[in-house]
Amino acid sequence: MVFTKGQKPPPRKRPVSEAVKRLEASKKGAGKIESKGQLKNILANANRGDCAERNVALIWFLFGSLTRIGETCQLKVKDVFTKSGELRSIFRMKAEYTKTGQSRDCALVLKQQRQAVLAWRDRRIADKAMLSADGSYSGLNGESPLFLARSGKRWVTISFNVKKYKTIDGIKETLVCSSMENYIRNLFKQCGFSQGSSHSGRKSTASLLSDAGVDYDVIQMAIGHVSDDMTDTYIIPDPKRLTVALNDLYKTVPPLETKE
Repeated sequence: MVFTKGQKPPPRKRPVSEAVKRLEASKKGAGKIESKGQLKNILANANRGDCAERNVALIWFLFGSLTRIGETCQLKVKDVFTKSGELRSIFRMKAEYTKTGQSRDCALVLKQQRQAVLAWRDRRIADKAMLSADGSYSGLNGESPLFLARSGKRWVTISFNVKKYKTIDGIKETLVCSSMENYIRNLFKQCGFSQGSSHSGRKSTASLLSDAGVDYDVIQMAIGHVSDDMTDTYIIPDPKRLTVALNDLYKTVPPLETKE
C-alpha cells in the first residue's frame, strides 16, 4: 500500500497463533456461556447427587484447563498428581488422549479447580476407590483414571467407544466417552445453555479472556502449548501470568463448599 505524506499506516494487530485463529474462526457456531453467572448455575447443578465431587471437578477442567471432555476422562491420576502427592500446576495432555494426536501442556492453576480436584480425591479416598498401596499419588492409584464412573455403590472405570471421522489425511479414529458427553450436554441444557457442548468450556474461557483484553500469548498458554511426550520439561512460558489471568477472570465464581 502506498501512503501519502502525513498519512498514518494502519495499526499492527497482535500476533495470533494458529490455535487462537482456529478458535476465533469457530466462534460463530460454538456454544459459549453468556456470563460467569451462567457458570455459577452450571456448577451449582453439578454439585448435586452422588457424583457431585467428580462432576464439579470435571466442569472445572473444561473451563479452567480448557480441555475437552473425551481427553479429560482419559487422564490418569499420575498425570495431575506427583508421586509424592503434590497437585501439579501444569500437566501434560498426552497425544494418545487427544483427538489431534498431539500432546500439549495444560494449566491447573485456578484456585477453584484445584480445590475441586482435592475434594474429588478426598471422596475417592473415603469410598476406597482405587487407592495406592503405599500412599503415593496423594493416596490414589497413580495408574488409575482420574475420573471414574458410578455403578451402584461402586466407582468403576469409565467406558469409551471408538469414533471415526474424516480428515484431509483420510479416516482417523478417536476415543469418545458418550456417557460423560451426554451428561455435560444435558447439564448445560438444564441450566439454559442449549448450545452447550463438550467444547464449550474451552471456547468460553478463551473468549472471556479475549473480551477482558488479555494478551493473545496468555490465551495461547491457556489453550495449551504443543509439547513433546518424550520429555518432562513443560513449555508453558509464563505460568504466573496465566495464573493471574485465570484467577482474575473467575474471581466472582466462588468455590463450592457443600453439595445439595
